[in-house]
Amino acid sequence: MKSSPVGRPRSAGRRDLPDNLIPHRRKTTAGDVTYWYWRDPRDGVQKSLRCPNDRATAIKRARELNAIVSKEMATRVVEEIALSPHKRAASGTPFNAFAVHCLAQFETRGFALNTLRTRKSLINAAIRWFEDKPMHEIGVPDMAQLIKSYTDRGKNRYAQALRAALIDVWKEAYQEGLLPADHPNPAEIARRPTAKVNRARLTLDAFNIILGSSKVLAERRGVWMPNSMLLALVTGQRREDLVIAQFRKGKDWQAAWEAYQEGRKHKIHPYPYIEDGFFWVIQQKTGALVKIPLSLRLEALDISVGDVIEQCRSPIASRYLLHHTQPFGNAPRGSRISIDKVSHAFADARDATDLTWPGRTPPTYHEIRSLAERLYKAQGVDTQALLGHRHARMTEVYADPRQAEWTTVAR
Repeated sequence: MKSSPVGRPRSAGRRDLPDNLIPHRRKTTAGDVTYWYWRDPRDGVQKSLRCPNDRATAIKRARELNAIVSKEMATRVVEEIALSPHKRAASGTPFNAFAVHCLAQFETRGFALNTLRTRKSLINAAIRWFEDKPMHEIGVPDMAQLIKSYTDRGKNRYAQALRAALIDVWKEAYQEGLLPADHPNPAEIARRPTAKVNRARLTLDAFNIILGSSKVLAERRGVWMPNSMLLALVTGQRREDLVIAQFRKGKDWQAAWEAYQEGRKHKIHPYPYIEDGFFWVIQQKTGALVKIPLSLRLEALDISVGDVIEQCRSPIASRYLLHHTQPFGNAPRGSRISIDKVSHAFADARDATDLTWPGRTPPTYHEIRSLAERLYKAQGVDTQALLGHRHARMTEVYADPRQAEWTTVAR
């Protein structure tokens, strides 16, 4: 089996690390030491990065090594494309090589970080399944078997996402001339698995209980925990946008905005900021431009967007609305909260309560966005504009309470 330059799905503690970067923590007489290794995707061998306890250097070197290997794998695909048609038909394009090439293409198309993470995980799963089998030999039965391997384990939602990702891989193959246009797309023909959403919706009562729990935990971790929940509720925005939101537009914003408009890569995304009485958001996932008045008040809690933003201020000098007010691990005071910490903090606060979710999985931090939609909709606010949805049908998905709330019949 040939290895892929894409790292396997990582545990929660390693989601902020580049692909193929592996920490090994060991106890020594001098204390705990973290040794950093890079897994060579060509042979699976772990190689020392020679920078113990130096996380920043390890990340930099892993990214440089990943770039070198990705370029090498992409070159193989280019050579495959350059073959004459009859040779190409005879040899076929290995699925794993072309899938790696597709991932490199996806990274240039402005996908949000979480979308890319998910796409890598999905395509990695397909690489492990099909390995180097020529793409023209992969048929509908092969695809159906892969999908079934997940539905048999109850992972229908993952199977749906995997099928959608592979449809795109085959479309890329058509675009690059690796398969004739009349060659059937096996992922598209394979039956789409059904999946019932089993995650519980968050009610206002449950939100308030979890908020109270987060305030208790905040005594040890920091006030950003309840602030992150309130900010999500009054703005209706996603966690990836909230964690980079800043109190004002800095000098670095304009360059990031110009690069974003021109489709160029830049070290930062044009982050949300406060100016002229509004909270300005350029959503990372969809690119929607959302301008929220600080005066917008959520009647259910009698609190405005501006009120919550003021709560986010602290004696610690920081650019970020959600920031550490005390050192936490490798994070110094004033540094922004990572996207995963926001989710984990919500889960910890939720699990510390007596709330139960019979027959359903517990709500996640993202469910606050749905609750915001339902509460603001009851006020008469244009929630499609607030959430930044292009289509009303997407807003309707968020509006579905999934049997978490009673419907009142008007007299």
